[in-house]
Amino acid sequence: MRSHTTRGEGICRHLKSLRPVLPIIRNHHERFDGSGYPDGLRGTQIPLLARVMQIADIYDALISPRCYKPAYSPAKALEIILEETGRGWRDPQIVDLFLRLHKDVISKNTGHTEETGRSLEALRASLATLQEFPADSVA
Repeated sequence: MRSHTTRGEGICRHLKSLRPVLPIIRNHHERFDGSGYPDGLRGTQIPLLARVMQIADIYDALISPRCYKPAYSPAKALEIILEETGRGWRDPQIVDLFLRLHKDVISKNTGHTEETGRSLEALRASLATLQEFPADSVA
């Protein structure tokens, strides 16, 4: 399991079009306090987009059913992310932004649910019904 970050990077390294995302692939399991892997990066040593992807990846993993666990509710997933942030594992600024996006956008995306099979078409239709996200809410 811990090798998937470096293996993924190795697979993608040979594709010129994926070179910009190699740091995201490699570092999305680093922890803000330095206890993550593969390089033990901490804080802002972890590429910004890897920190962003990390929160999206964790949220998706928590709300999705897996063979070893049922899907958690969005509220429980956010609770877990906040708990991990309190432990120093996650970037608090990224988590704060994610919480605001969740409140203003993600939680309103009701068309992107299990009933619709989480299809890309359902996601597009749901996002089209949302109002434009206020620019000042991400500042």
